[in-house]
Amino acid sequence: MSVEFEQVKTSEAYRLLHPKIASILISTNRTGAVNGMIAAWVTPLSRNPPLVGASIAPSRYTYEFLKDSGEFTINVMSRDYLREVHFIGTVSGRERDKLRECGLTLRPSRRVKVPHVYEALAVLECSVYKEVEAGDHQFVMGKILDAYVKPGIFGEVYNSRRAKMLMHLGGSSYTTIIDDVLSP
Repeated sequence: MSVEFEQVKTSEAYRLLHPKIASILISTNRTGAVNGMIAAWVTPLSRNPPLVGASIAPSRYTYEFLKDSGEFTINVMSRDYLREVHFIGTVSGRERDKLRECGLTLRPSRRVKVPHVYEALAVLECSVYKEVEAGDHQFVMGKILDAYVKPGIFGEVYNSRRAKMLMHLGGSSYTTIIDDVLSP
């Protein structure tokens, strides 16, 4: 029995690749000011060297900070911080200090000048490795300089019963991973 497909607008086709981890990408500018954005378009690129990529619209205030400092942190958040994550994703840092207002705790990072979110499940500290124009976004590749995770939620993979990573479906919709780990 064959099943027909329904048409999806090509401008929305990227959502067929969701859910994606809703992480907070933070950077600083030359004066030391801090800003962050929600980054769901993040992907591993290489193990050696350890590289990660993030698609960022050049109009984003955080992108300006990233260009200034050449460093950023990626903060993987749990479903417990849905309101804070959504707030950061819907308020502009040009007008307000959204990281301070949302109530999350910023802490100094180990290898970069950019802070990380203390409440995060996991943190990747990165320096900009390369940047590529990608349509209406810039694809920023970061070299992972340090990575750490809260105890008990990661071995070789996340413990899906404990991690409960916040996943972005698109727009204002989020989900989390299921409890079961499936293996063939």
